[in-house]
Amino acid sequence: MVSRKLTQTVILSAAVLGAVASWQAWSSYSASDNVRPAVVPSVDRSMADRRATDSDQQVTAGSESERNTSNSARDMSVPRRVTSVRATTTSASAPKSSSDSNQVEAYTEPYRDIAIAASEMGTLSSINVKEGDVVRPGEVIALMADEVLKASLEVARRSMNVEGTLQSAAADVNLRRTELTKLRELRERNHASQQEVDRVQSEVTIAESRHLSVREELEVKELEFRRIEAQLEQRSIRAPIAGLVSEVHKDAGEFVSPSDPVVARIVQLDPLLIVFSVPLEHRATFQRDQAVTLQLGYADATVQGVVEYVAPTTDSSNSSIRVKVRLPNTNGEFQSGERAVLKCGTSVGPGTTAALATETPSSVADRNHEISSRN
Repeated sequence: MVSRKLTQTVILSAAVLGAVASWQAWSSYSASDNVRPAVVPSVDRSMADRRATDSDQQVTAGSESERNTSNSARDMSVPRRVTSVRATTTSASAPKSSSDSNQVEAYTEPYRDIAIAASEMGTLSSINVKEGDVVRPGEVIALMADEVLKASLEVARRSMNVEGTLQSAAADVNLRRTELTKLRELRERNHASQQEVDRVQSEVTIAESRHLSVREELEVKELEFRRIEAQLEQRSIRAPIAGLVSEVHKDAGEFVSPSDPVVARIVQLDPLLIVFSVPLEHRATFQRDQAVTLQLGYADATVQGVVEYVAPTTDSSNSSIRVKVRLPNTNGEFQSGERAVLKCGTSVGPGTTAALATETPSSVADRNHEISSRN
């Protein structure tokens, strides 16, 4: 048994030693493979020499191409000068774009555009116009239901015209005054006492107060009648201006509420209004009631307008001012929404047009001008 165990131990040791030896041999072989590429054979050196020769040839070819390019550039120098002349000619035509910058474009719009609304809520009983109708100022456009107000107006009229109470109060005042006059005569002859005279005097004062109260009540009833009459008038929706009915928002039988009171829209097309955003440097060019020439429509028809308003403030977003131009349109030949072009005129620079009219000439500028003119 001991000999068998000894034999197994020897065999195991031999196997371990063999494995270690094989591992060392494999590692040494791998190291030799990694070091082997570091030794460059002569074939690699010849390849490097060949690459160097090729690069020298490429450099030589490049220098030759550069010489050819320089020669061709020297030959093409005349056409290049012609090209520069053409560029100068093109830059000389730049004033055309600057002249276009002096034109301001806008669109015609109604002189007035009014949304007619009902002043009171209620139901519309009738609509008296349709889109496209021409109306006059004060013409009734629509009517609202007013039966209750008409009944109230009749009651107020009857109450205002009641004169029985007033006549009764006036007769009582006259009776008391007559009685007071007789008692005073009797008092002068000592046929009546002073107490009776004072009593009748008080009755006269009470009668006069009652008569005044009746008259005040009648005045209040008259004011109530006028109030109901005004309310009844408000039930009639009228045109505030002369113009054209462009939209009708309601129909008969619809309810008009405070949140949606608009019934119709009227536009005034005679005259037309054009609002231009004029650059700030042309601010001094326009004045109120000044006649200006406009190019209207895509056919560029020449028309005359009148400056109605020049804004005193500047729009900081685009450095411009609002100029309102009124365009007469008596015969209705112009339409709202047409393109309009306003020529502002040429200007040297921002603010130069106004400054040249007020500045005093400089002596240095005059001397420079004389020298330049002499040369």
